[in-house]
Amino acid sequence: MKIIKRFCCLIALLFFILCSSSCNVVSKIKPGDFGEYTDRLFATIIGNDELTIHYLFKDKEALGIKETSLSLPTPGSSSALGRLIINLYFGPMANYNYDELDFDQKMTYNVILNLLDRINEKVGDMVYLDNNYLGSYLGYQAQLPILFAEYRFDCLDDVYNYFGLLELVPETFEEYYNYEVKKSEAGYGMPDFVIDKVIDQCHEFIASGENHFLITTFPSRLDTLNLPDEQRAELIEQNKSKVLNDVCSGYRYIEENLGNLKGQATNNLGLYHYRHLQDDGTYYELGQEYYKYLFKQATGYEDDMEEAIAYMQNHLDQLVAEIRSLQAEDEEIKEKAAAVVLMDDTPAEQMEYYKTLLPGHFPVIEHWPTINIKDVDPSMEDHFSPAAYISSAIDDYSQESIFLNQKKINGDYNYLYTTLGHEGIPGHMYQNIYFKTQDVNKIRKVLKSSGYQEGWATYVELYMYNFVTGVDENVISYLKDYDILNGVLTARLDMGIHYEGWDQAQTKEYLERYFGSYTDERIQKIYEQLVEVPTNSQTYFYTYFKIQDMYDRTKLALGESFDPTEFHQVILDCGPVPLRFVEVVVDEYISSKVGNNA
Repeated sequence: MKIIKRFCCLIALLFFILCSSSCNVVSKIKPGDFGEYTDRLFATIIGNDELTIHYLFKDKEALGIKETSLSLPTPGSSSALGRLIINLYFGPMANYNYDELDFDQKMTYNVILNLLDRINEKVGDMVYLDNNYLGSYLGYQAQLPILFAEYRFDCLDDVYNYFGLLELVPETFEEYYNYEVKKSEAGYGMPDFVIDKVIDQCHEFIASGENHFLITTFPSRLDTLNLPDEQRAELIEQNKSKVLNDVCSGYRYIEENLGNLKGQATNNLGLYHYRHLQDDGTYYELGQEYYKYLFKQATGYEDDMEEAIAYMQNHLDQLVAEIRSLQAEDEEIKEKAAAVVLMDDTPAEQMEYYKTLLPGHFPVIEHWPTINIKDVDPSMEDHFSPAAYISSAIDDYSQESIFLNQKKINGDYNYLYTTLGHEGIPGHMYQNIYFKTQDVNKIRKVLKSSGYQEGWATYVELYMYNFVTGVDENVISYLKDYDILNGVLTARLDMGIHYEGWDQAQTKEYLERYFGSYTDERIQKIYEQLVEVPTNSQTYFYTYFKIQDMYDRTKLALGESFDPTEFHQVILDCGPVPLRFVEVVVDEYISSKVGNNA
């Protein structure tokens, strides 16, 4: 199975900020003017955390943001009081008459109330399950080096703020460990296989020594500041010292202490197995309830889980049938597909080529920023996804960055063909650039649905097969079907493991029903990966199918008047809101077009 492509490298800002910001105001806010009200909400959401604000904004002064504090996200627990304060701030949004709002206001309304629903649904011990401070895929210790490496130096103060953040790593990582201890004592300890992977990551970070990329890339990051040679040399030495002492100290602390928690996990299986026996003899299905909560958050839908499972199972069965039909029609199709060359340009050249494919399919962007394609440092290759787009500041239109993991790509340019479409054009980078140029409420540029973003990127990644020429259509269908199959299979396994309670034996039985025998070692690897990141695959593939459904429904309804560019613009103009709201807008678009054509 193909590992999910995009490493989720977004800053985990929202819940940390909401639980700690503006606690001095507890009186109910009356909505008043919509713009004024959302401006107050915006100030609350972004808080005053320097790391978050620096990534979100290039010119914070223009937004009236002056005071910031140096901090890294740290564990916190939700409480009834915290939810009350959040409801006092965000609840008044429901007092507006939805039908009287304009389009942008409606989308803002949807985003805020969806956020409020998710916050109110996370109750009790779910806080112990909703944590990725330490983890081999989405753990903060895995993200932090890239976040530090991408910290912009627009002025000298930024360098000193950066140093201040480096100094916070030891105490922050100690808090992460203490929280893992607390989780373990409450019965939600980290599985041993996750502990081992985190320790390995920390060991590799430290082993890089003076060759670590936070040290080797630092001098070039100072180039735009035009500093005197003496001052520049002094800053370079300070950075080396802080990386080798402060940052490595934090990673060393985790490496040396996390192993103390091995053997304490009460559950090494999926979320389903977190069940609480109640006084009346019945079980409270905590894990299932939490999975439903995560599913809503990941996909942007509130679908019934049994119906969602049937939806994905149906797609899986259809794909398997299509692939077997293609194989029956052409016994050599597998060999023909393996011989196809989708691209032979460099990644930078391919991105330029993708720009030329937009007309007639997607809205054209007139002014492109500089696109930087960088390789992940060797010290991060084993624990980094094949590729990642790093979101740029919402008010910066000059630079965009994509990271490639050459070890995992391993020279596979066919893999890069769709991956660059996913991360770059017309995927994440294109969607982000497009939306940044739109005149919309600032809140919508900060609160982004990952289901929309990953669903869009997966949809357009597969759309790129439409541009392949000179290859038999059946071979292209075969290649595309296999790409989708990897994703839908992963998503179906995710549902089985976390919602239906499959163990490794059941997972193996399910896979062998379709694909023949699997070794126990391979099953264990698949199973452990999915145990660690519940619903991650739904963010990509449940949402992909939903967008594809919208496309198919629109094309069927409009017939010859269907315009791919118009359809894609409808989705892009909605911006990264939960997809169930996008679906409403698409259906309204269909109705308006059918009415005009009648």
